[in-house]
Amino acid sequence: MCLATLLNALAVSSVNIALPELVTGLGTTYARGQWIIIAFMIFLTAALAVAGRASDKVGRKKIFIQGVLLFCVSTLLCGLSPNIWVLVFFRALQGIGAAMFTAVSMAIASDAFSKARVGMAVGLLGSVSAVGTGTGPVLGGLLLEISTWQAVFLIKVPLGVAVYWLAQRYLPEDAKVTPDEHDDRPRNFLAALCIFSAILFYTLSIKPLNDNYGFINIVTLVFSALCIWGLFLSRRGETVPRLGSYALYTNLATNLLVAASVMSSLVVGPFYLTLALGLNFSQTGLVMSVGSFVVAICSNIAGRLVDRFKSRSMVIIGLTFLALGAMGMANLQVEHGVAGYLVCSIAMAIGYGTYLSSNNTFTMNSASSDVKGNISGLLNLSRNLGLLTGASLMSVVFAGVSHLSYMRSADPTLVQTGLNQVYLLALLFLVIALIAQSLSILASRHRLAVG
Repeated sequence: MCLATLLNALAVSSVNIALPELVTGLGTTYARGQWIIIAFMIFLTAALAVAGRASDKVGRKKIFIQGVLLFCVSTLLCGLSPNIWVLVFFRALQGIGAAMFTAVSMAIASDAFSKARVGMAVGLLGSVSAVGTGTGPVLGGLLLEISTWQAVFLIKVPLGVAVYWLAQRYLPEDAKVTPDEHDDRPRNFLAALCIFSAILFYTLSIKPLNDNYGFINIVTLVFSALCIWGLFLSRRGETVPRLGSYALYTNLATNLLVAASVMSSLVVGPFYLTLALGLNFSQTGLVMSVGSFVVAICSNIAGRLVDRFKSRSMVIIGLTFLALGAMGMANLQVEHGVAGYLVCSIAMAIGYGTYLSSNNTFTMNSASSDVKGNISGLLNLSRNLGLLTGASLMSVVFAGVSHLSYMRSADPTLVQTGLNQVYLLALLFLVIALIAQSLSILASRHRLAVG
């Protein structure tokens, strides 16, 4: 599970650091280059919506192994891509593979430990994810210094093969599945199609292919709503997993808002550090990795604290640190240099590590065993929908404010202003998340007091 989590984190972070070089090497624009990230996130998010549910039906090991295999093949083909749109296509396939093994990771880990130690397991996975996110920029930066952008993809293939072999050998076999009396595959296919369509239209409403806004954006939002409604109708006969409902929906919503905010660093960070502060790829990778290693430490500590104290207050503490870090980024100036960027980044990292582990532990511990795969998929879905929102929306805001098109025409002052505006929006998201979680905790305490 840890190696698979590391693999998924590297798939995102190592490519983000390479975006400036990818844009230059493929002779494309900043706006088109962002689709290398967005295509991965669209298909990752759409597939997550059904992979968790499928694992409860057909077996978690089977879904996990097939996902790793697809990821390995598509990663190899990414490294061999001749142009931007071929690369975008194989990144989409890579996203599907990543979704299949990511969706079941928390469920497998949760099954392997007693409820009293789930926090430790979830915290460990969060730490490994953060290590991967931190290692990715360093690894990507070093590879770009000594090789070409293709190496950023090809280096992950051996790790994927190792994960595949270990999963085949050591993951417990799935229990024998009793066939359902009714074949619900047509309904599941319709649901998957609705999810994909909704996410695609949702993304295009935020970030059109040609980056021109107009009536078409409103139309795509309407299509998104219709697709989600179709999804509801296709699955209305199923049991909806409940935590006490309001707590579940609050956790999923704040997961989305936090992920969208955190994505700001991956979308904007490499461009700010290279274009505004003048760092090279290796230096940029090292700076971006600091926050991720802080997340790794905090996730592990927070998971153990939640196991011990059973308190949702850790979620509030995490969101508070995130908001303070975003506030600092929104006021950051080029004159503050790397030190100023690091202070704000570390504050957000402390908050994210604390929030992520605490929120996931509480959510998984509140789910019954028969729907843990579904809940795990929903948590990953909300997080990745947030990352997709961040990748789309934050890149649009950044490009619009900084007037960034081709790398050689960048103005450092405008790049700094773009960073400030992106984090101002992130701060708004985090304040909303903080209010929602506070109200949820108060509601839970009220129910306990009167019940």
